[in-house]
This record gives sequence, C-alpha cells and structure tokens, in this order.
Amino acid sequence: MGSVVHDDRGNASVEWRDAPADFERTVLQLDDRQPARTNQPQRGISTRGLSINSDDTFNPYTRVPDVDRMASDRKSIGTRTDLRRLSAWIKMMRQLEEQKCRTDGEDEES
Repeated sequence: MGSVVHDDRGNASVEWRDAPADFERTVLQLDDRQPARTNQPQRGISTRGLSINSDDTFNPYTRVPDVDRMASDRKSIGTRTDLRRLSAWIKMMRQLEEQKCRTDGEDEES
C-alpha cells in the first residue's frame, strides 16, 4: 500500500506503507470477453464504425508492435532494392567526379 507525496518543489513520489495483516488484495486479470450489448443509449462518442482487428489482442505479451508491422510492410515494397540503386548511383557520381578532376588536372599541366 502506498500514497503519493509531494515535496516542497512539487515533485511527486510514492510513500510505501505495510499492509495490515487482514488486508485482502484484489486479483487483476485480463478480460477477453466482449461487453454485453444493451438497448440503452450510450453517452459520448459513437463507436459504431470502430472494431478490433482479429490479430490485435489486449495481452501485451502476444501483441505485435506497430513498428514490426510497418517493417514487414516495407519489405514487401522493396526498399532494399531502392537503396542498392542509390548506392550504385552514388558510386557512379564519385567516379565521374574523379575522372573530371583528373581531366582538369591534365588540362592545366599542358
């Protein structure tokens, strides 16, 4: 058991206390059940168009992070091939510049 305590600067910290001997802790579990539908009107924003993907889960240990999903999508696009083309283009441009410098140097000597 604990409580949030603020110091003179306003920084928050937790002050832990020993629980009484007869204190019973509540068990927290993940609930995979769908909520029961009621005919009562709901307050707030309507979520009629929203749904949960079948591959999405609330269990953090079985979730696939969005970054990994995007990386697998990028592999199918073929960015690696594009990077190889870019590397080849850079090498070609460097060679052209070297040749240009060599020819300019030869012209100055003549």
